[in-house]
Amino acid sequence: MSLVLIESDTWRLWSEPDNGVQWMAAEVRRGDSWHSVVPDCRASDGPRAGQSTDAPLGAANFHMLPYSNRIRDARFEHQGREIQLENAAKHAIHGAVRNLPWTVVDSDASSLVCTFQSHEHTDVNWPWAFSGTIEQRVNGDELSSRIVLTNDSDTDMPAGFGWHPYFVRTVNGSQPTLTLPVSGVFPDEAGDCLPDDAAIALPKDLDFRTARKLDENQRIDCCLSGLQGSCVLDWQDGGIKLIVQASELCEYLILFNPDRPHFAVEPVTNANDAFNLASRSIASGVKILAPGESLEATMTLKAIIS
Repeated sequence: MSLVLIESDTWRLWSEPDNGVQWMAAEVRRGDSWHSVVPDCRASDGPRAGQSTDAPLGAANFHMLPYSNRIRDARFEHQGREIQLENAAKHAIHGAVRNLPWTVVDSDASSLVCTFQSHEHTDVNWPWAFSGTIEQRVNGDELSSRIVLTNDSDTDMPAGFGWHPYFVRTVNGSQPTLTLPVSGVFPDEAGDCLPDDAAIALPKDLDFRTARKLDENQRIDCCLSGLQGSCVLDWQDGGIKLIVQASELCEYLILFNPDRPHFAVEPVTNANDAFNLASRSIASGVKILAPGESLEATMTLKAIIS
């Protein structure tokens, strides 16, 4: 595992280009101390922030493209053509490039730029040719990640992408308060993270539009809609707050709160099972890229220290 470190006075981020440019650790500085704000996924014999020994995470954040999250039975229709991906038994999940190597094209102390060309690989679970760029930068109190996805095939391609960052539940002795500016949630009666229908109004137990504590005992895995504005993750008693802002293209948000020392807040451009929802005329964020057309968005984490 070859990690690349970029850093500023406030941030340190370790990424692994050989494995999807996944984040393996990220720390924020408060005074003279560094605090993990995402799980530490680097190899270690001792305890690691945000990790449980029985089910350790392999990455603190990964990139989901050319689609975000799940596709039911790994199957959908596009312009009259039936598309069958691999992994039908467990649904296609988390895009096609999460664990594949990317090429470093530029790197310095505070930035890392990597590219991916699907035609260079034989194991990409996607029938269209595409390319991608991931650009990660730290500048003072901000960490940013930019994704560009391009259709390199000669036909229209359905597309989407997103980030899957996990966050440490306890930072500097404090558990988080969340503010999530969303307006709805996709119904999921089976609890399989695959929406049954169009988004509905938020129930009280999923309404974080006004800041409130994230209950470590409340199991949540849902797809939220109508994301507008900044998400706030505030470890108030620990003196560390993160403002998470994504481009307007990211209209959806996944909230995952497992029985673990971490949780996930994931800005994405499309809902879970978006392609199948779109075939039923349900708004789900599907973008259709013409040959040579690109999709671009940025996620920024701003650290506020008190």
